[in-house]
Amino acid sequence: MSHLALLLPFALLAASASAQTEGPKPAASKVKPRPADGDAPLAEGFPGSTEPGKIEVKEYPAYRSAVARADGATVSSGDLMFFALFNHIQSNKVEMTAPVINTFRTPRMIETPGARGEVAMEFVYRSPRQGKSGPDGSKVEVVDHPAQSFVCLGFQGGNLSADQMRDAVAALRKWLDAHKGEWVEDGPPRRLGYHGPMTPAAQRLWEVQIPVKKAKQPAGSSS
Repeated sequence: MSHLALLLPFALLAASASAQTEGPKPAASKVKPRPADGDAPLAEGFPGSTEPGKIEVKEYPAYRSAVARADGATVSSGDLMFFALFNHIQSNKVEMTAPVINTFRTPRMIETPGARGEVAMEFVYRSPRQGKSGPDGSKVEVVDHPAQSFVCLGFQGGNLSADQMRDAVAALRKWLDAHKGEWVEDGPPRRLGYHGPMTPAAQRLWEVQIPVKKAKQPAGSSS
């Protein structure tokens, strides 16, 4: 498959995500999902996708990605940054990987219906040794990210609506409250999309994640 042919499904996915309206949560799928690396390979060292409906903590290695940001975006503004990233990886001969990552950086953005704020979209480099970090023009920056733990909730099916994102973040924070002796929230939520629209909607995999860190142990306690 050519580089361009691999990219175009993700372009269509970004556009369709922005047009998705809020709606009810779909019924649980009985269709076997496409593998997380079925449309593009996972970045080096990235864990596999979280099983739909399951909550788990996963460790992500340090990685490098091309990042574009948009202010005044909504949770469903999936296409605003795509083509800046598309042009970056085309001009730098960077192969597409999965997943595509959107981080919702404005506090309480997901919890407030219709809210707007800063959203970042990432195309993850295959390896943290590939290319070089720094700005690429005015719209894209190549960023080195440290290793990080995330609590993750898996989804299967069509594009996640704003309602589903809100419910997912609430479920993850409820889980964190129940495990506050182990983990605490450590940054803004993000959404991972593993497949483009060439994969049937019922087979697509998604995740909603919140970065976490180990909770501080009380003085005198053992780890």
